[in-house]
Order: sequence, then structure tokens, then C-alpha cells
Amino acid sequence: MAGARALVAACCCWWWLAKAAATELDLLGALSLHNTSHAGVSVAPGMQPQRTAYTLEGDTRSLQVEGTAFERAAELLRRSPEFTILAALRQEPANSGTILSFSHGYNRYLEVQSSGRRDEVRLHYVAAGASVPRVETFPFRLADGAWHRLALAVSGAQATLLVDCHPLYRRLIPPPDRNFTQPQLALWVGQRNSKHSLFKGTLQDVRLVSGPHGYLVQCPGLDSECPTCGQFALLQATVQELTSHIHDLSLKLVGAEARLARLEQCDCQKSCYSNGTVHADGATWQRDCNRCSCVHGEITCRPVECDRVECKNPVLHPGECCPTCLRRCLLQGELYEHGDRYTPKECAECVCHDGNMQCTRTDPETACPPLPCDPADQFTVPGECCKFCPGVDYCSMGHSCDENATCMNLNTKYTCKCNQGFRGDGITCEDVDECQEAGGRFGHHCHSFTRCVNVVGSYVCQCLPGYTRRDKFNCVEVDECVGEAHGCHTEAVCTNTPGSYTCQCRDGYTGDGYTCTPICTGGCLNGGTCSAPERCSCPRGFGGARCERDADECAAAGACVPRALCVNTPGSYYCVCRDGYRRDPQRDHCQGLIRFIIVSDVDECTEGFHTCHSSARCVNTDGSFKCECDTQPCELSCSWQGRVVADGARWAEGSGCHACSCNAGVASCVRAPCACDLHGNTSLTIQSAEASLPVAPAACCPHCEPRYRCRHQEMHHVTFRSGERWLYQCQICECLLGEVDCWEPECDEAGGGCCTDAGGTWRAPHRLELAGCAPHCPACQVPTRTTCGRAKLERARHNSPRTGELWLDI
Repeated sequence: MAGARALVAACCCWWWLAKAAATELDLLGALSLHNTSHAGVSVAPGMQPQRTAYTLEGDTRSLQVEGTAFERAAELLRRSPEFTILAALRQEPANSGTILSFSHGYNRYLEVQSSGRRDEVRLHYVAAGASVPRVETFPFRLADGAWHRLALAVSGAQATLLVDCHPLYRRLIPPPDRNFTQPQLALWVGQRNSKHSLFKGTLQDVRLVSGPHGYLVQCPGLDSECPTCGQFALLQATVQELTSHIHDLSLKLVGAEARLARLEQCDCQKSCYSNGTVHADGATWQRDCNRCSCVHGEITCRPVECDRVECKNPVLHPGECCPTCLRRCLLQGELYEHGDRYTPKECAECVCHDGNMQCTRTDPETACPPLPCDPADQFTVPGECCKFCPGVDYCSMGHSCDENATCMNLNTKYTCKCNQGFRGDGITCEDVDECQEAGGRFGHHCHSFTRCVNVVGSYVCQCLPGYTRRDKFNCVEVDECVGEAHGCHTEAVCTNTPGSYTCQCRDGYTGDGYTCTPICTGGCLNGGTCSAPERCSCPRGFGGARCERDADECAAAGACVPRALCVNTPGSYYCVCRDGYRRDPQRDHCQGLIRFIIVSDVDECTEGFHTCHSSARCVNTDGSFKCECDTQPCELSCSWQGRVVADGARWAEGSGCHACSCNAGVASCVRAPCACDLHGNTSLTIQSAEASLPVAPAACCPHCEPRYRCRHQEMHHVTFRSGERWLYQCQICECLLGEVDCWEPECDEAGGGCCTDAGGTWRAPHRLELAGCAPHCPACQVPTRTTCGRAKLERARHNSPRTGELWLDI
């Protein structure tokens, strides 16, 4: 019988979980923005007229969800293996901002971010059992200045992105950690923390929904019939539990059959006695609405089988065992079942009762309560007779919730929910005796050497005599520090306490004592790791006490061949062909430990790239060309974009960003130097020829303006100019016009390079592996010391890497 009860309980549990409605939390409402004033936040028209939208702007903002609202948000994520983050938004183009973030300082625990710089939607999360944040990237442009509805659903090991109610991506991911009990964990809306990844634009209806098909809150017309990944995982676990119970029942049935076989060998009375009446073996009779039978002295009763009724609301009459259908109602050419309700207009309701349509009307002047808001602010809800005021606190107007329940406001009414430790419908709540069962939501969790004692709304675990408390659920009497049976870190000191022990990290280390990490004041930049107190281990390409210095590989001789130009990048470099040369892809090869990039001269005269006057003759030279006069009349002026420029003339292009000159028929343009590049404080190399050029206008030099600088995510005294890049948390970050965006390095398959080892085996080009990070290119092989790796890219003449690209060669 115990196995049968467990089987029924498991089935009921699965049915309840499959049918449970999703629970949601309005995060913008939890911030109470309509009642308080926040810097950088203003009310704006939204996508849904009935709800308030808020425009977020500026660099000083603090939208943190705290208190009971934060606890409820964490509880929504803890109690269900699936959740959905919803938002209606209009994001400024080129903005890279966070929509919602659970963060601990600068570490992201769960975050949804939209990058207008790279047209991506990113999900940052910590997988169950892991400590390093992961990121899932969905290519889509949200930051286009238009309104969008965003829904990101996570169900077990599956993530689904919907935009404007269209499912765009569905991917398998490691299940996120749903513990959400880290100390100092904070919930932010429109930003990652108080300083970084600030969303700029308008937000409306930002919600956190727990349970399956959470996107139906935003898009009620979408399909919800198919089970979600989380429901399937729960079903799988339930089936395994049912299988175990069925196995136990089978063993008990085998034993029962053996005992019955022995009883059948006895000559005994097998009649049945019921209410003073003797029934012979095999007899059947009806008692109330049950059909009973006598089988070998045992009475078995089953409910009377009723014929299937074809109506929606059958009625069971007194004294009858089977329900019957009552007559339907005909109104305005449409049939209604018994019990169906029909609302012909506001404040009127009709109910079908056994063929008669009974209608009643409500007078809103007498039945509806007076409203505290102005008549202009009152609104009507479809299907409701009375009007409502926006933001009404129905709970404060009086409710019927139990004293052990919590009243929660809804849009047009309130609802009651029993508090933790009580059960019921909210109107009536009874104390749960957790000591009656072990485990589960309503059971106790007392463990070794303890005794459960029930109290109102909860329970306590009392230690048995002779034992001391280890925690609220366990009691023990062991000195763990003697014999090192503790779990303290090797750099921690163990201190015994009555029934337990404590761990404290040594000086120079931080942590909870079970995990101790060395302290490097200010942290380590550019992917560096703190290997010992005040000592950073820097990745290749960086140095300095905090790995703040980028090693300029281009300063070393031989980084690129003479015809190629070296370009330094964070932690590495790449080579491009100089003007007048192009890469020869047919001749790329590697030889020993020497790096080659094979380039060939461009014949500008043949390919029509020269600027000689039509009266002069073009002569190709190595890397360039020259103009010569064979006959007269002849000019050594320059043909430039459909006009003739005199020899020796100088002019500006691109609003003054480039300085051009004509020298004996050869026209050339270079970037005009910026004022900040000429006066130091720059990593750019200024040639002497460039120093004599006119200074470029401020519009061409955004990196010179302090207002376009960006601060490092953690070391605020470290700033970067517009266009500079650095490494942070296994990602490449770039400052552009005062905004920071970070992304994971991507594998490059367009380089066309090759790499061979001593045996001639081909190896694919690969990217820089960041210290302490998982490889970003699993298919790429890191070459050994006996291989070479320089066979990279060369862009076409007058071309340069695109914004956001980072070409890395090793």
C-alpha cells in the first residue's frame, strides 16, 4: 500500500507541475519609478499605451531591485527549472547596454545584454556546477531605434530567443545555476552594475516569469501545446521514480501471490460478511453507488460505471449515481450548455439553467465602489462592469486573506497566498506539521543525531543528548581540525568550535576559508591572473606589475617582412601589405622557424591605379610608380578624381581628416596627424613627415577628446581613448566614443594562411588563447615549437581592418 500511495503521489505531483500557471514579477513596477525620482530616468510614451515606459539616459544611474522584490525574483528562479525574461524596448543605435542583470560586483551571474555595436543579443550566465560565466550570442540587431518585444526563455538545457513574437533561435546550453543564494548578489534593470553596460533608450514592461511557456505573457497567441525542455526533464525524473515504485510493488505482489496460494490449499470458509448479510463466494451486489463482489472471502467494491455524457456541465441529481445532461438554451440563434454564462453587454450577465436563460443586470452607480482618482484617469477593463484607477492598492482597501497569508495586488483585484510553513487557499491557511514527513516542500530536513520539533509556521531540529549543533539540520561532536578532516583551503587556518569548525584565509588571501585566492590590490588586467599575493601572472603579450602594459610586438625586428606593415593589437599583432603590394595566395608557405608572408608588387601602370597626367608616361617601380615625360608638351601634374592638380599642390580630403599632395604626377594621401598624437600621450608612431602636415580637425580625432574616453571595468583609474582595446574576463573590449562593448574572440577562417609541421601535415590558422579562459576555437590547433604560424592576411590596397575585427597570428 505504501508503494501505491507513492505512485499516486508522484502522478499527482507531475500533474500539478504540468498544469501550474507561470508566476511573474514586474521589475519596473518593483522599482516604483512612478513614485520616486531617479537620475537619468524619465517617463516616456511606450509600445503599450496602458503601461508606463521609461527613458534611460546619461552615465549616472542606479536601478537596483532590492528588498522583498529581489527575494521574490530569486525565489522565482530557484523554484522552477525554466524561466523567461520579457521586455519591450527601444534602444539607441550603437548602444551596448544590459536589459537585466543578476551580478555580484563585476561578475555576471545572469544577464541579458543587447550590443548595438555588433548587432548581438547576449545571454551571460553561470552553468550549474561551474564558477566561470558563460555567454551565448544570438546575432540580431535590437538597437535600431525602433520598438521591439524581447523574450528570452531558458527551459532546462534549452535557450530560446523570441523577438516580436517570432522564435528566432533555439539552442542547447548547459543548464544555468539556479541557486541564487550568493552573498551580495544584486538585481539591476537597464545596467550591469552602477557604472557599466548602461542601457540607453526606452524600457517598458520588463518582467521575470517562472514556469513553462513564459513567453505567453507577452505573446498569448503562440503555441503552448508541446512540452518544454524543463517539463520533459521533470517528466523523465518522475518516470524514473515511478519505475522504482513499480518494481517495489511487483516484489510485494509476488510475495502476496505465494501466500494466497498457500491459503487456497486450506479448506476454509470463503464467504463474505457485509452489514449483517452473508454473501457467497463469487456473489455481486450494489451498495449505494458502488458495485461490490465477494472473491475468496474478500469484498471488493468499485464505483458504478456510468455512460459517457455528451454535455459540458453534467448534473448529478440526489439519489442517482450517474450524472445527466440538462437542457440547453437557445439565444439569438446560438446554443448554450447548462451552466454557460453569456455577457450581452457591460453590467449584464445571463446564465443558462436547464433550458432557461436567466439574466441579471448590475447598476454600476450603486454596486461599484467609489474611486479615488479623477474621472479622466479612470479606465474600463473589458468584461468588467466597474471602472478602475491605475495603480490601486486593493490590499490596503481591505481583504479577506488569512493572518498567515500575504495579500498581493493584481491589475483589477487582489489575491491571497499562504506564507511559508502554511498551506491552504490563502483565505484559510493551516500550519504544516513538517515533522510528519521528511524532505520535500512540506517536510523537515533534520539529519543525523537530531529530533524534529514542530513550531507554528516552521520547525526546529533539536540535538540528541551528548551531541552539539553543527548547523540548523545536523549535530556532531568531532574536532575536525585535528587530523585535518576539515575542508579548509591549504592557505587557510582551521579553528575548532563546539560541534563544528571555522576556516579563515591567511594574510594576503581572500575567500570563505574553503576557497582562498591570493589578493592583488587593484586586480590584474588584460587576462592576467593573481598567482600569489601582490603578484600577477601575465599572458603572452602583456607585462607590468598588474599586466597593464601591452607588449608592442611590432617594435621587434622581423615581425613582418619588409614589404608588410605590422599592426599592434592587445596581446598580439598582425601584418598587412604596404601600399603598392598585395598578398600572393599561391605562394604562401612556411619553412623551418622563419615566418613568411609572400607579397608581390602591384603594377599600378597596367592596372590603372596611377595618377599620371595623360601627357606623361607611367613607369612602374617596386611598391609604387613614377611619371616621366618623353615628348612635349608634357605635364607632371596629377589626375585626381576627375580633375587635374598641379605638381607640388597640397589639399585636404575627407573633411580635413586626410592630407594629400602631388609630387611629379604621383598623388598620395596620408592621415592628418591629431593634436594629441603630436604632443605625446599616445602609442602611435608619428613620422617626421607627418609632423609637418596640418593638424586634423577635432571631428577627425575623437580619441583626443576626454569626453569620449572609457574607464576600465574594475580599475577606474585606468582609462582608454576611443578606438583602444583591452582584454577583460576572457573577452576583447573596445572603447568607441565613450561606450564600451566586449565580445568573445572569434575564429578567423578568411586569412587563407597555412601552417605545416616537420612532417608536412597541414594545420589550420588559429587565434590567441586567453590565459585562464576556455579555448574559443576548438577546431584550431596550437602549433608546436617545431612549426611556424605566420601565414596570415593582407587586405587590398588602401584598405584596413574593419571596426570590431581583431586579427591574431601566432
